[in-house]
Amino acid sequence: MLRQGPTAENGGAPDWLLFLCPEHSEGLPDWPGIPADTEGPLGLSCGAALDYRTTEQVLQSHAALWFTPVTGVDPATCAGGWSEALDRAHRVFADRLEETGAEGETLNSLTLMLGIAAENAAAGNLYQACVPLGWGETLSQNL
Repeated sequence: MLRQGPTAENGGAPDWLLFLCPEHSEGLPDWPGIPADTEGPLGLSCGAALDYRTTEQVLQSHAALWFTPVTGVDPATCAGGWSEALDRAHRVFADRLEETGAEGETLNSLTLMLGIAAENAAAGNLYQACVPLGWGETLSQNL
């Protein structure tokens, strides 16, 4: 199954494509995007994503869909921009991890992914920060 994001302009190409098996597609009924026809030669494995959005759009999407709701960190309130927002979100998870001692659990993995994203953002590479945020979004479904 193929989910496609909205288009930037009327009649334009979708912002992103996400390939899912039927089980995973049914498991994400509220996820943005619409099912699209997958007949033809374009077929990738479940979870493969083709994202055509700008880095800023991807970061905004991650904030809106998962890391602001689960951490309470709103990038719009961070004077230091994405670097500060990701660092603060990482600290929220690091504090939760320390409180629970949940080694090897989802929380541990999310803490790691946000830590890597925060390090990349601090180094000035917001594009690379998007990679662990993608994994974090998937992991956050298990909270």
